[in-house]
Amino acid sequence: MMKRFLAAAGLSAVFATPGCTAAPAIPVPSPLAGTLFINEFMAANGSTIADPHGEYDDWVELHNAGDEDIRLGTMSLTDDLTVPMKWPFPDTVIPAGGYLLIWADGQPTQGKLHTTFRLNAERGEQLGLYDTDGDAIFLVDTLSFGPQRTDVSFGRLPDGGWRWQFLVHPTPGGPNSSGASSLRGRLFLNEFMASNRTIIADEHGEYDDWVEIHNAGYDPVGLGGLYLTDNLRDPTKWAFPDTAIPPGGFLLVWADGQPEQGPLHAGFSLNATTGEQLGLYQADSLHLLVVDTLTFGPQRTDTSYGRFPDAEPDWRFMPEPTPRGPNAGR
Repeated sequence: MMKRFLAAAGLSAVFATPGCTAAPAIPVPSPLAGTLFINEFMAANGSTIADPHGEYDDWVELHNAGDEDIRLGTMSLTDDLTVPMKWPFPDTVIPAGGYLLIWADGQPTQGKLHTTFRLNAERGEQLGLYDTDGDAIFLVDTLSFGPQRTDVSFGRLPDGGWRWQFLVHPTPGGPNSSGASSLRGRLFLNEFMASNRTIIADEHGEYDDWVEIHNAGYDPVGLGGLYLTDNLRDPTKWAFPDTAIPPGGFLLVWADGQPEQGPLHAGFSLNATTGEQLGLYQADSLHLLVVDTLTFGPQRTDTSYGRFPDAEPDWRFMPEPTPRGPNAGR
């Protein structure tokens, strides 16, 4: 059956007529319009974030600004507003206040959240989010955009707002921010291990997950007012104690979900089976600022994942982990 648009006036429907090429009517807004948003996207991803296959693909972020979870099984995403059903969503859910990252890579065989289309950064194009009810199509959100910049996203600021702008510090899977911490480019998520069986034990003799922070600058960095999280929707999940990292130094945080064991034991552990996120944030009196973020896939036991060289954009698996020291890349 051919899908139909409900006309905006709600009085008629537009059907395809043989030999006729009339433009479709503007679809009626979905009840989800104003709650579910195309919130941020990147059409030229050179080094910002890799998908679970290690590929730096285009991506689109959706944001649920509402108070209830939203199921996407009846919805579709498109880069051509004349083909609203171009890529149907799998039956997945965005939690209230949450974000969902979709890889616009034209490789749907790579996973449920990989679309059948890619974005055109050179000339710009369109994005449309639609919902269906029977054979009717309803508009949730849409956007027409111009040429895009490499490793710069285009997003709403604030989340779900009407104003769009280029974001030189992209935040895929997390709240949009127009600015970054002054520590960005100096303080890094540098290495981590999500399945530590024999590599290094904490002060209690336990082989826990760990995250290494590196100060690549020339001055000490105090960590009071900074936060570490494994969920970019909850950026203040664990607050650092009032400690410092010397210039060129490294700090190891135990991601063991046992904060009662000491000041450098975070309130969460890492998921090596499916992968997840890491975020480093700084709070000032008015804003929460991005220092560094990472989304990673499944991890290997006793193999770390780290930047090589230290503080550089490239990440790789490291069979010879180097907690509290310079990454060796082996």
